[in-house]
Amino acid sequence: MKSLMFLLILCCSLTTLPAQEPLSQDEALKQLYNQYDPATETAQWVCTKGQLIPSPYSEGWPCRKEDTNVSVSVLLMAEVQEDKAEKIYLVASAKPASDPSGYDCHACDPAIGVAVFTWQAEHWVLQSANAATGFWGGWGSPPYVDFVTVGPSKYGLILSLDNEGQGFASSYKVLLVPADKTVSNVWSIEDEQDDYGAYDPTDKFAIHVKYRSTAAIKFIGSDENANDRNDYYDIEVISRGNDMPGTSHRLKDENWTEIYRFSNGKYRLIQHKNYLEIKKPTKPH
Repeated sequence: MKSLMFLLILCCSLTTLPAQEPLSQDEALKQLYNQYDPATETAQWVCTKGQLIPSPYSEGWPCRKEDTNVSVSVLLMAEVQEDKAEKIYLVASAKPASDPSGYDCHACDPAIGVAVFTWQAEHWVLQSANAATGFWGGWGSPPYVDFVTVGPSKYGLILSLDNEGQGFASSYKVLLVPADKTVSNVWSIEDEQDDYGAYDPTDKFAIHVKYRSTAAIKFIGSDENANDRNDYYDIEVISRGNDMPGTSHRLKDENWTEIYRFSNGKYRLIQHKNYLEIKKPTKPH
C-alpha cells in the first residue's frame, strides 16, 4: 500500500513539472531576421554600416532596393547548458534572393547571422543576436562552422574560410562569441597558406620558390595556464613552415607560438615566441 501511495505521489509531482518546449527553426529565424517568411525562406534585409561605405571598401553586396529581399538558410542549431541555463545557438546565412547571377561569384560572400536563446520563465527568450556578424564564404556559399567550447561554461563558433586563386591558397579562422545582446567577431587568424598551385620551376614566368605554412589552434583550459579567473580560455597557436612575403622571392620562417587572451571583448596577443629547430651534430664516421 505504501509503495502504491509513493507511486501516486511521484506521478502527480511529475505532471506538475513545466515542460521545456522545443524551439523551431522558423520561430528562431523570425527573431533573428526582419519579416522572415517560412514559406519562401526569405527575409527583408537591413543594410549594415559596412555595406553603406562606398566601393571598393564596402562589405557584402551593394545596398540596393532590389537586394533587400534575402534568402536564408540554417547552418547549425545546437542546445547546450551554459552557466546553469539551457541555451540554443542558431547560425544562419543570408544572401540576395533576386540577384541575376544567383549571387555566384568568387567575392560573393553571404552574411553570417547568429542568435542565442535561453530558457526563462518556461519559454525561450532571445538573449543575443546579430544578423550580420560579418560577410564570409565565397561563391554565394557560407564557410564551415564549428561549435566550440571557449571557456569553462562558455561556447563560441569558429568559421573556417578557404581562399584560392591563381595557384595561391590560404585558410582563415574567425571566432564568434556572444556578448550581452549581440554576437561579435572576437578573433581571427590566417592558419594556412601555400603557392603549390602556382609553383612550376620549368616555367620562367611561374613561381620558382615553393612555400607552405600551417598552424594548429588550441584552447587552453584553466588547468594548463595561470588564467584561472578568466571566463574564457586562452588560445594557443603553433605555426610551422615558411612563406614568401611581398616580392622578395625569399622565404621567411613561420615557426612560432602565440598565446591570445580574452580581454575587453576581444582576444589579444599576449605572447609570441619564435621556434628554432636546432639540429644535433652528426657523429663523424
